[in-house]
Amino acid sequence: MKSKVCILVLISGLVACGSTENSRYRNTAMLEKPPTLALQKTPQNAVIDDSVEPKKQLNGLDEKVVLLDEKPQKLLLKLPVMDAWRVLGTALRQSDIKITDYDKNKHLYYVSYKSQSGLSSLIGFINKDMTDVIYLLMLEPKDGETLIGATLANNHEQRESANNNPDGVYENSVEDSYGLIEHLFHVLRDDVKTE
Repeated sequence: MKSKVCILVLISGLVACGSTENSRYRNTAMLEKPPTLALQKTPQNAVIDDSVEPKKQLNGLDEKVVLLDEKPQKLLLKLPVMDAWRVLGTALRQSDIKITDYDKNKHLYYVSYKSQSGLSSLIGFINKDMTDVIYLLMLEPKDGETLIGATLANNHEQRESANNNPDGVYENSVEDSYGLIEHLFHVLRDDVKTE
């Protein structure tokens, strides 16, 4: 009997708590409301300050880079030469290609590139002391776009690279400017991270 009384007291207490008629919990008129903002249209020629918002990071240039079917092999970047210079420098730094020197006024990059072709890989595997080959990347403006070509740097520049080698050995390896251009095409099209 005592347990039945305890259960009845407990149930009546719960019912009493649930049936409160306190109006402050039901009336929301006194709650704070957010302000009403007026929408403002920005003029079409207005300069928007984007320093507050983080810039989107895009991966690859997709259709802005074209591998031309020419001899010698060239890339076409659908960008002005100075933008192409910046994007190519970014792509070189983000890939495994080392910039050894550059001339911004003439739009030239000297890069150290180890060929990925089968023959060069075999020669590099056999001769561990073989140094990377120095190539010259040339950017040429053409109708608001930029052509990028690659050639093997001259012997003097190759020897300067060999002087950085502790043994001072210069191995004349296989010229693979086609492989360099193709590698750059894939990096620029798919992987380069630009702002």
